[in-house]
Amino acid sequence: MKIKLTEGQYNRLLKENDKDFLDGMVNFKHIGNKVTPFIVKLFNIVDRKCKDCSWDSILRIIQNDFSLSKEESILLTYNYGNFRLNRLNDEWSFEEVLGDPLIYYGKFSYKTEVPVYGNIDGYVSGSAEAYATSYEDFIDKMNDGESEMVVTSWSDVEPMSLSSVDWQIDDDYGYQRLETELDDYITGDMDDFINKVDIGL
Repeated sequence: MKIKLTEGQYNRLLKENDKDFLDGMVNFKHIGNKVTPFIVKLFNIVDRKCKDCSWDSILRIIQNDFSLSKEESILLTYNYGNFRLNRLNDEWSFEEVLGDPLIYYGKFSYKTEVPVYGNIDGYVSGSAEAYATSYEDFIDKMNDGESEMVVTSWSDVEPMSLSSVDWQIDDDYGYQRLETELDDYITGDMDDFINKVDIGL
């Protein structure tokens, strides 16, 4: 398949730094930051095979048929959908976007403290107590839930391991805390924020 370039497309392909995303923070082995003839061909094949497929199906085709990494495939799946979304009619081809910039799309990870809470199950020395008139009456009181559980020694708790705690993430408080933490970056220095962010899978 031959692809004809307009002068503008040719100039865009010659532009400096056609490899990096996010000011040099991210680059990939097999793709750069612009639509190349290889990516045009890839998009056309996806279009023929699976134009109306789900995100996951398109991702699998790009990753498996073209032997690309998962991160590369996610970025191209996003851009394929983005180009398609902005050009709904079928009277255009991907050749028209040759040389256009690709939008970076990938996983960002912000280092922070995640609030958690835990429930722990176990046993400590204690007793069940109730006022009763006889042994039989005492048994009846315990069976009826009328006795009181009393711990006689909390020292039994100390050897319990934290690994036995059923930990859960406190999502509601976590998002509130994160929102407060991020307020500092909205009007402040982004360098501190960038230093706490990892990019990629």
